[in-house]
Amino acid sequence: MSKLKPIPKTSSLFFGFLRILLFPVLCLRYHYMFDKKTSKGIKAPCLILSNHQTSFDVFAVGIGFKFGINYVGSDSIQRGGIKGWLTNFLVRPIPFSKGSTDSTAIRHIFSIIKRGGIVGLFASGNMSFFGDECTLKPGLGKLSQKLGVPVIIVNLRGGYNTKPRWKTKPNKGKMTGSVTRIISVEELKTLTHEQLDEIIIKELSFNEFEWNRREQIVFHGRQKAENLEIFIFYCPQCSSINTVKSKGNDFFCNSCTMRVTINGTGFFEKIKMAEKCPDTILEWSKLQLEHIKSIDYSQCIDKPLFSDDNVRLYFVVSLKKTKFVGQGKISLYGDKITVCGQDFPVEKIKDMAIQKMYKLTIYTEEGVYDVDFPKLKNVMKYMVCGYHLRNTALNIEDSERVYGY
Repeated sequence: MSKLKPIPKTSSLFFGFLRILLFPVLCLRYHYMFDKKTSKGIKAPCLILSNHQTSFDVFAVGIGFKFGINYVGSDSIQRGGIKGWLTNFLVRPIPFSKGSTDSTAIRHIFSIIKRGGIVGLFASGNMSFFGDECTLKPGLGKLSQKLGVPVIIVNLRGGYNTKPRWKTKPNKGKMTGSVTRIISVEELKTLTHEQLDEIIIKELSFNEFEWNRREQIVFHGRQKAENLEIFIFYCPQCSSINTVKSKGNDFFCNSCTMRVTINGTGFFEKIKMAEKCPDTILEWSKLQLEHIKSIDYSQCIDKPLFSDDNVRLYFVVSLKKTKFVGQGKISLYGDKITVCGQDFPVEKIKDMAIQKMYKLTIYTEEGVYDVDFPKLKNVMKYMVCGYHLRNTALNIEDSERVYGY
């Protein structure tokens, strides 16, 4: 095993400065508050696990503690240009590759804990697409027990309606954070890996819409549906694909004239031809997935189901470096995804992930590729259909299928 170059612990003093600097921003711009009574007395070393709703959750969680936190983040952060460099400088992230078990990331986690540091981890490894917590995979229980330090569970609420992943402009409402459970070292010793996994999944599973049906918090904004078509591409009213668009608070279909609007609490209200439309984006995504499963892909071997122009393909050479491959078209067929003339057979795709809003990362046996999309192009349809085709080709049971969220 090669010698590991340690990642520096995040400075508690510098993190304290960031808290002073960022607290007014989060409070005024996002109406965010962390209940610091719940985190009082927590000391290093420990493992912090949180759900993941917004792009600024690193700071939303960090504000609640008095020490520096090394967060585990996608390896794509390292390829984020100036923003990636700034994130790396400020929070010293532990890069994790979604396309593998990434033993290097695990070694870094142990190294930080051994040196008395704090590791922060968004348990799903994915920011919410549709208002619920993305898939929480088993394995955190085993990791937590091996680390042998207290596990701190943090819950964020209201973040999805404040800043949905598909929007550029935030809404103004209410967002909160708090420690909801502390699992002591003594309790860790009494639990099996499976029991601990169950506890973590239960504590972090969250549905923003179920929560706000009770809370009825109003989120103000004039562009609540802005860019929704980059993740929702299916019209349940007429079963068409790539015909839905957004404008202001409205979401509509250019094929059947279906129209809904997003109200102050984040729910859809039906305006026209919307009898089959659900009242949340989460339920809409489920209908979208069911439609994807029902398509006869055998008819799409020679002719693609859909395509988009002007994408850029990059090969990931190293953690921080990519090589430009080409610019051209991306197409999804019944047995492959073709990008800029390069074929990705579905059975050889190990994993896929959407980075931010317009980048699709494809993990293959040969290496990792980034696909950059033009603005307002739907990336989700390639990931969801790609996963479905891969799972079908490999005879993976439906209960075990993962669709990237």
